[in-house]
Amino acid sequence: MSNESIPPILSAPTAVASDTESMKEAGSSTPGDIIIRSCTLVGRALWIELQGEIDHHSARPLRTVLAVGAVHGCLHLGLDARHVTFADSALLRVIDRWSRHGRSLHIGHCSPAVRRLMEAARRVGRTATEGVPR
Repeated sequence: MSNESIPPILSAPTAVASDTESMKEAGSSTPGDIIIRSCTLVGRALWIELQGEIDHHSARPLRTVLAVGAVHGCLHLGLDARHVTFADSALLRVIDRWSRHGRSLHIGHCSPAVRRLMEAARRVGRTATEGVPR
């Protein structure tokens, strides 16, 4: 019996990597998605550069990366949020979860969307925003 007439489940590789690269260059992403542009481990510090929109559904990859980092003993987190175009309480929940158990946080290069969220969080007494520039 021949399988030659059955098409493969996965066709030839698509240009996903190049699409991601073009999104990085253009400074945009698919609406509703967050892209982890880079993730670097330096000692016990995790440095992550984000791009796109962070909401409950799109935050999953970030939650996963941080959970793995915590399991492997990372104690410090640096987030570069300059390319984040939207963020809601999902980002605050991710930050709160990371900050438990004495882990530290620094958010640098805040986009206007992230800065507004963090300022609003400070006004209502959210403590996980201490590592965020004013």
